[in-house]
Amino acid sequence: MKKVLALLLATVMVLSLAACGGSASKSAEAAPAAEATKEDGKKIPVIAYAAPVVGQAWWDHVQKGVEKWSEETGIEVIYKGPTDVDAAAQIQIMTDLINQNIDVLCFSPVDPEACEPILAEAREKGIIVIGTEASTMENMDWDVEAFDNDGIGGFLMKTLAEQMGEEGEYVTMVGDLTNESNNNWADSAVRYQESNYPNMKLIDDKRVASNFDAEKAYSVVKELKQKYPDLKGILGTSSFDAPGAARAIKEMGLTGEMFAISVAMPSETSNYLEDGTLKSIALWDPALSARCQLNAAVKMFNGEEIKDGTDLGEEGYHSIIINGKVLTGDAAIAITKDNYKDYNL
Repeated sequence: MKKVLALLLATVMVLSLAACGGSASKSAEAAPAAEATKEDGKKIPVIAYAAPVVGQAWWDHVQKGVEKWSEETGIEVIYKGPTDVDAAAQIQIMTDLINQNIDVLCFSPVDPEACEPILAEAREKGIIVIGTEASTMENMDWDVEAFDNDGIGGFLMKTLAEQMGEEGEYVTMVGDLTNESNNNWADSAVRYQESNYPNMKLIDDKRVASNFDAEKAYSVVKELKQKYPDLKGILGTSSFDAPGAARAIKEMGLTGEMFAISVAMPSETSNYLEDGTLKSIALWDPALSARCQLNAAVKMFNGEEIKDGTDLGEEGYHSIIINGKVLTGDAAIAITKDNYKDYNL
């Protein structure tokens, strides 16, 4: 993904909640209508979206974006995801979905490698497969990203380095050590540091995982600070990393001395932005990425060509760049104390 903002993400990233009812989406247990057509005679695709988790703010926001897209287009979307970040549970959901005569499967993987066999099966059935936060996967037609890995990684490192005065010890944090986008962004950040900030040093632990849990990020940061007293920076890549790290920094009385950044939700970091514990967070709007996945799928379903410069219909994606199977936009958002109220995320 562009990967700035994340936010970004995400990681993206990256969806059926009890709260996901309504006419805009339908339960995965419901049998999809066959051969539905629009007034112009075109068949309406049966679409499913497999999220990495439901009941969490980032993916709740994505679900709302998918539901709004469904209302606007009149195309129903089956939206499902596990209640915990669990690769096996997500694969089971994908398995159930592809056995429902769907035409399109959109997804954001918990574990990209583990998802490859079921996505291969989907494609063998003739299902269009569109991912996000899955840029190195093979068994898909396209992957939609808000930005590229180097873009988001460089952005995160540049921002953290400015806060740290371009010197001192830091660590990288990811949601999960198997999450593709999180680790790609962290790798890019480290490369950027090595090329641009020789007075910064990656600690021996190098990379830690928050388990996509702000409480875990909080405890990991406190443990690291005890182990590495000179630790000055936390470069996170999941939306849970900066909120958890900021809580630890504030509790330890190190605001202004220890710094953290990651992709994150403004709604979950506003207090830390306001009091200066966090100087900024990185973000993209994951709901827009999901809408672009759906738009790309419909284009494919209707036989339209997707090429460099194709407009996927959303801000930041009006002229996408293609690299292999990856459709990259320019959809980064930098969130600070001055602008976080502008984003209802």
